[in-house]
Amino acid sequence: MSQEHRKTKRVNLTKLAFAKEDERAHGGLLRDVSEYGAFIEFYYPMGRVEHSFAEGDEIELLLDGDITLVGKAVRIEREGIALKFDTTAAEQSATLNALIEAELAEMAAAGKDC
Repeated sequence: MSQEHRKTKRVNLTKLAFAKEDERAHGGLLRDVSEYGAFIEFYYPMGRVEHSFAEGDEIELLLDGDITLVGKAVRIEREGIALKFDTTAAEQSATLNALIEAELAEMAAAGKDC
């Protein structure tokens, strides 16, 4: 879907993240982030990607060691998962908006498109 059809700003960033549910945890890169959701693409040293997350799982997303976001898995792909964030959680929405605005400002300063 093109940027013009989206309800909110979306940035394609590359940020280290860990998706966790109960005892399951997988590391990867956070991609395609908006205040409503994100995609985390899993990476492993040997290049083989396997995960056992399923649609409907509630996932904790850990960023930069001190930011925690919570979302529901809404799409499962071999290489990662798409999450939908709870937009009624004011603190989480503020964190997401700050993350997006900071990335947009950094990209603008570097002369890059999101």
